[in-house]
Amino acid sequence: MKTETRKRRGNSRYYLFFVLSLVIVTSVGAAAYLVGVNLPWIDLQEIKISGNSSISDSTIIAIINPYMDTNLLSIPSSEIEKKILRFARVKDVKIKKSLLHTLVCEIEERSGLLYLRSVEGDLFPIDKDAVVLEKPDNIYREDLPIVATYLSNKQLTSGTKLQKPYLKRIIKIHQDICAQSPDFSPLISEYYFIDDTIYLVDAKYGTRIIPCENNIAKQLQRYLFVQDNGNIDRNSLVDLRFDNQVVVKEGK
Repeated sequence: MKTETRKRRGNSRYYLFFVLSLVIVTSVGAAAYLVGVNLPWIDLQEIKISGNSSISDSTIIAIINPYMDTNLLSIPSSEIEKKILRFARVKDVKIKKSLLHTLVCEIEERSGLLYLRSVEGDLFPIDKDAVVLEKPDNIYREDLPIVATYLSNKQLTSGTKLQKPYLKRIIKIHQDICAQSPDFSPLISEYYFIDDTIYLVDAKYGTRIIPCENNIAKQLQRYLFVQDNGNIDRNSLVDLRFDNQVVVKEGK
């Protein structure tokens, strides 16, 4: 009985020591934080931005500027990240505090895949998930194929995820071409959709093509072989939906 009582007392002393240690460490940490947030020599003086190409530095700086000359420890990183993530162009953002007076903003942007042309004639970039992205100015910096749509400017506000079935098919075909025929993808100037059929335009020759949705790389190789040998009229329509064949139809 005496042995069991001693063991219990020993365990109690251990737990008491652990609790006291935890309280001391927490108190010291809290005190250090309170001292740190009042030190003027770790106030924010510099902003470093990386990973952005479409969202300008000035746009990001405008969000962070209100925190200049504020103690780094008291700056809410998560709040700044939420504000930057409101841009559809931004896929992810990390805010880090460095070198006593520097805030580092690391941005991961969404890349444009296609331009959508609205009924008003304006162009709107979208990514691989059909999310409409910002175009910060009137300069179209990305060289992307254009997709003709019946959507209005109001339907193409940034951040909107489009659910049009024909658009998903075009995105799938263009991604397949980019992955399987990367030399051909820069030649595509336009996609359009008529009567449940997708068409693309070869910018080099001006030829309209109906792409297949399987074995696209082999069919495009056959098309380029026939085209390079001068056997296709510029105004022709080329149908690649038939296996191992390049069907050339007279243009209208």
